[in-house]
Amino acid sequence: MKFIAVLFFAFLCLVLFMTNTGQHSFVLDIRHAIPNGDKVGHICMYGSLAFFANFAFRFRTFKFRSLIGKVFSQYGTALVLLFSTMEEFSQMFIATRTFSLYDMAANLTGITVFTLFSLYLGKYSSRYNQRLLVRS
Repeated sequence: MKFIAVLFFAFLCLVLFMTNTGQHSFVLDIRHAIPNGDKVGHICMYGSLAFFANFAFRFRTFKFRSLIGKVFSQYGTALVLLFSTMEEFSQMFIATRTFSLYDMAANLTGITVFTLFSLYLGKYSSRYNQRLLVRS
């Protein structure tokens, strides 16, 4: 699963590079063909990255204090959230891109939904849980 996560991250970086430099890519064709394709793309791409990252990190968690008490988070989810936030804010400094809070909301939606989905699958995947028990 680590290989898939790294491969998907490389693909996402390639798409971001092409978009930042104003190059045409097939992802833009798909985005324009679907209603609200930009938001759907944000949800699917960052959500998928969070999904693969959580499996790659074997659902490792950390806890921190917040206003609502102790909160547990997945390493994969936290890293993807950090990356997506930095990438969205970096668009303020790129002439061919525009910063959008709606894009950030779509990123957060995808990350949240796909994280919950990955946790559900990880919980019920006996083969994956068995490997976790052996390596612990």
